[in-house]
Amino acid sequence: MSFRGFDYDFGSRQGGSFAFTATRIAGRAAETRERPPRTLSLVLPANNLGKSITEDVAVALRQVVFGQCPASVRPEFFNQGPGLVFREHGHPLAYGLSITNPSTLPMMRAILMTIQAQILRTLLFDSAILKLPKTCNPLMPTTVTIQQEALAYAIANIIWKSGNEQSATLCLPQPNVVHIVGSPQFNEDGLTEKLQLCQMNRIEELHHTIRRNIHVFQEDPGPAVMLILYSAILTRGINQVTEDMGKPSGGDGILTPMKSLMSINGSIMFGPISLFLLGRASPYLHNGVQYQDDGDSRTEETGVLIRSPIGLLLWMGNEAKTAAYNVGSRFKTPTVPIWVVVASENSGVLFGEDKGLLRDHQAENRFQLHYHTSTFHQQNPVILKINNRVRDDSSADAPIPPLERILRTKWGDARLDWGNVEPFV
Repeated sequence: MSFRGFDYDFGSRQGGSFAFTATRIAGRAAETRERPPRTLSLVLPANNLGKSITEDVAVALRQVVFGQCPASVRPEFFNQGPGLVFREHGHPLAYGLSITNPSTLPMMRAILMTIQAQILRTLLFDSAILKLPKTCNPLMPTTVTIQQEALAYAIANIIWKSGNEQSATLCLPQPNVVHIVGSPQFNEDGLTEKLQLCQMNRIEELHHTIRRNIHVFQEDPGPAVMLILYSAILTRGINQVTEDMGKPSGGDGILTPMKSLMSINGSIMFGPISLFLLGRASPYLHNGVQYQDDGDSRTEETGVLIRSPIGLLLWMGNEAKTAAYNVGSRFKTPTVPIWVVVASENSGVLFGEDKGLLRDHQAENRFQLHYHTSTFHQQNPVILKINNRVRDDSSADAPIPPLERILRTKWGDARLDWGNVEPFV
């Protein structure tokens, strides 16, 4: 059995012993609810009911995500994770996902901010596909429908990119059905054993299926993050994701993953973020390929091979720790002015509305960026003024807020004006 490109034998799409009720979400009144009831069934195309997950695939998924299976299970990664719930439509932060649980794990917050960045890319720079009214401010969606469309496109783009824009595998949980029972190889986590796996060869079908099942991704708490991660992994191929994480060259050539995609303690790791941004699960943030010699083996570290559509900026507490991550220009200068930002265990999104910002060096002298944080307490938009022309060192001894430190990893002379807002991350 090969897991590369998810070459698992699904058999006939018409087969399978599970019947799906193609229920319609009751009326347009459902649009006013951010959190549809948990009893809603899956809605799958009649000609693509998918295939039930097998123990082999379930074990492989858990191993690549957490490093081992069976293992202890934290519900916060599975059915008790954060849902993809927006602020109220028409609110000044209506574009933003809301994280209401202050104990949400840092890794889950960072992944949500990566999804948030994809939502902003859709709203700001791909808004034609949403068919927004000309009078609609893309940062202030006026209906739940617009919010959900932007979310569905963002999820579809993440998964589709993982399959080199050729095909995708979408994971959805079948309510009240368990396909795998506990065994010496696998312990149940409440989600993995319930998955239905649907292969798709068109992004339109992928988007449509996500849109019809958007309630699954907006369940809060719920399994949204792990469903998208599992889908991206299977779309990329389990063997390929393992290779993305690092492989030794020379010696016996046996593939040995350097680490799991995530740590059970919930700290931020960059493999999942790279997978969601670039379609490759590399933890290495530098440009191109580098090699590390370690005794008898030589490890190939493949970083960012192309300019990323969405950027990534870090500040890990001090200069030395930040420099160790060696973030390359392909993350620092993305194709659109949107950056996922990480400050130690905090995360957020910096973004601009002018796509031309990164095409004109003069425009980068003085400009504005919005900031949206993963912390639950932000209630209003924050617009930061960045000045790269200031040479005033009169406040050189003053503490520098972490977000300004992050900005200086790209713009070395940046000075940040928060207006009347107390600096935060």
